[in-house]
Amino acid sequence: MHKKIQELFFSAAILVIGIPAAFAQLEIGGDMLSNCSRIEGLRSAGNYAEARDAARLCLEGLEQELEGEIGRYFLMEVAGWTRVNFEQSSALGFSNTSARYQKDGNTVTVSLMGGAAAGFGALGGLAQIGLLQSGRQVRVAGLPAIVNPNGDIMVPLEDGSILNFNSPSFNDADSSLSGMGDLVNAFPVADINRTLSEG
Repeated sequence: MHKKIQELFFSAAILVIGIPAAFAQLEIGGDMLSNCSRIEGLRSAGNYAEARDAARLCLEGLEQELEGEIGRYFLMEVAGWTRVNFEQSSALGFSNTSARYQKDGNTVTVSLMGGAAAGFGALGGLAQIGLLQSGRQVRVAGLPAIVNPNGDIMVPLEDGSILNFNSPSFNDADSSLSGMGDLVNAFPVADINRTLSEG
């Protein structure tokens, strides 16, 4: 069985060496940001489909770079809350950064939903207006925010993203504000908002 696996790997290696064009295609997205410099040249040469594909890879690379920058703001410790979990993912133009914090037996999940498709243009603005009218209005880092009846604290950011604080320990507005208000107050919301809106 082990010998058979070795033979398969050897055959695959010969196939890859024998078809350099296929191998090159596998490497095209290796450094997505390198595609940014190719867009204008391809467009000028009339290779519009290739320019479009390079632009897509460039945009995806920039989104990943921005996600990495945003991830730095989900600190290991904030106001005595310790980060115990951290995840980042993206799909269909949306990105999600999420971290779980613990303190005194309580858990809070801080999540940021955003990305290229987050704002929806004018629709995003209408959605934010509706969101801000659905709970108790507060301000976080100078931004209008709401505390939902279930205790979630939601902060719509200027680029259309939403920063959400959620905890199973605090399931109403009053307990949420008193229980995780220190985390919300100390979280670098202004830095995240500035990075997303100004780049």
